[in-house]
Amino acid sequence: MRQRLRYFTPRSIYKQPGGKSWGIRFTDPRDNQRKFYPMGETQEEAKGKLSEFNQMYSSLKSPSTITYRVTVNQGIEAWLEQKRTELANKDTVKRYEQIMNNFKEFLREKHSSITYLDILGQEHFEEFKEYRRNVKEKEPKTINFELDMLSNLFKCLKTKRYASSNPAEEVKRLQEPYKEERWYSEEEVKQILEYFKSRHKKIKWYEIFATFYYTGMRRNELRFLEWKDIDWNKETILVRHKEGFKPKTDKPRPIPIHPELLPILKGLPRNKTKYVFTNTRGNIISKDKITNKLKETLKILGLKDGKLHSFRHTWTAHSVMKGVPSDVIQAIGGWKEKDMIERYKHLGPDYISEQFKKISFLKDS
Repeated sequence: MRQRLRYFTPRSIYKQPGGKSWGIRFTDPRDNQRKFYPMGETQEEAKGKLSEFNQMYSSLKSPSTITYRVTVNQGIEAWLEQKRTELANKDTVKRYEQIMNNFKEFLREKHSSITYLDILGQEHFEEFKEYRRNVKEKEPKTINFELDMLSNLFKCLKTKRYASSNPAEEVKRLQEPYKEERWYSEEEVKQILEYFKSRHKKIKWYEIFATFYYTGMRRNELRFLEWKDIDWNKETILVRHKEGFKPKTDKPRPIPIHPELLPILKGLPRNKTKYVFTNTRGNIISKDKITNKLKETLKILGLKDGKLHSFRHTWTAHSVMKGVPSDVIQAIGGWKEKDMIERYKHLGPDYISEQFKKISFLKDS
């Protein structure tokens, strides 16, 4: 006999703490888990959808069957709320919000009658792809990223049992024009580090860029690095969760300290600060300050312009060229997928030629 489900009233509606949505928190009878169902950005909007929610709730059955309908707006808001919880970088969240607004704009212009997620099929996302390319004149890289996020939307909603399929998953991505990523040669790295080493500044620029080069750390991983993250006995740096920072993969990871970097870090003054690298006031260094310092230095040295993230490209490319196995690079660099490393194998033509010519084909050994 099926258990009788409760009926929700306007008094059950509340604003999710720390979020923007009004909705209802309920216990899902299929798995006995507490969940939040977003119903609108205002209390009045949520009240207007109360009967819809009660209809959905009364139809809940087995975990294997989706028997209720979720609107496009509800699904998107549920996904965004999850991202706001997972991600510390507010700029990334804003970018995700903009992508979802782009998709809703497309639906308003081309398919205004579509309200529910389960109506969307692969053909709608194929059309969205062409709409963004031909009408909005966006670059393939931008469109592919938007499709990836829409696919992630459905992937997450499937785990919440708000969707039964992922219609964006099979959409063929656009061909992106080849663009060689900037990375620094060994000679350029030596020039940059020598320049900083010869200048005694309150901000330890030499140590900062040496750490970028020897670890492949992301900018915020280095900015939020604390003394207690360094294990001198094991000679490792631990990238971990802390106030104001979450690892990109949402998991802590150890980074071995290279023997050439170890004495550089040990030579840093402590100055009673919790952060390893600080500004002149002993506080965390701003993102722009590090980036601008690099650009200024490249200009002074007469080197080709490059990004701060180019040091991560450099660490990966140099590691590949020096024979570090891909699985080791993946673990230290903190990539979820191994194919991500392929994007960083920007090996110069001289190196490729040199390695290729070492191979013996028909010559007797």
